[in-house]
Amino acid sequence: MTHAVVFDFDGLIVDTEMAECVAWRVLYARRGLVFPFESWLQNVGRNDRPFDPLGPFRGADGSADDAVREWRALETSIEPAFLIPLPGVVPLLDTLRRERWKVAIASSSRHVRVAEMVGRLGLAGRFDAIAGGDEVPRAKPSPDVYLLAASRLEVPPHACTALEDSAAGLRAAKAAGMRCIAVPSHVTRSMDFSLADAVVPDLRHVTLHVLLGTEAPGGAGSARVEPA
Repeated sequence: MTHAVVFDFDGLIVDTEMAECVAWRVLYARRGLVFPFESWLQNVGRNDRPFDPLGPFRGADGSADDAVREWRALETSIEPAFLIPLPGVVPLLDTLRRERWKVAIASSSRHVRVAEMVGRLGLAGRFDAIAGGDEVPRAKPSPDVYLLAASRLEVPPHACTALEDSAAGLRAAKAAGMRCIAVPSHVTRSMDFSLADAVVPDLRHVTLHVLLGTEAPGGAGSARVEPA
C-alpha cells in the first residue's frame, strides 16, 4: 500500500515552465529569432540543461550576459501571473492530510527556491519534506532526488507514489522504485509517458483510488487514466 506521495514542483504544483518558455520566446523574437521549443523541451524536469538557450547569444562581446539579464527581467515580470497552485493541488493536499499520508516534493530546482515559492503559493506547512536538485549529485532522470525525498519522509521508495509532469521526472521516479502517475502540463503533453502507471489530465483526477490502484513498478495491467 502507498504510504506517501512525492510531488514534482515546476509544471505540476505551479506552472513556472510556461513563464520560462514565454520569456525565452519573447527574448528570441526581439532579436529576430525563432525560439526552438522542441530543443528547449529537453531541459524540462532537469537541472543539467542539455540544451543551452543562450547559445545564439554567446560571443566575445558579452551579448550572452545581456541576454540572460533581459530574460530574467522578462521571466520576473511574467511569473506572477502564473503563481497560483494548479487545478487540483490544494484539494489533493487536503485529502492526503486528512488521510494522514506523508507528502514531499522532489524537484530539479534548488531547495531554497522551491521552499520560497511554496510559501508564496500559500502552501507552507503542507509538505513534510522538500528535496531539491542542488542537494543531489545527479539530476533527473537519475533517481537521486526521489531517493532523497523518500529518505526524508522515512518511507521506503516502493511505498511512495510520485506525481510528475515530465518524461525525465517519470524516469527518475521509476528508477527510484516508485510508482508514478504522469500529469502532463501544457508544455509537456508531447512527451513519452508510456512508463507511467497512470496518466491523468490534471491533479483533479488524482484520487486515493488512483493512487492506490496503480501497480508496483514492473507490474502488468496497471490502471491508466488517459487525458481527455
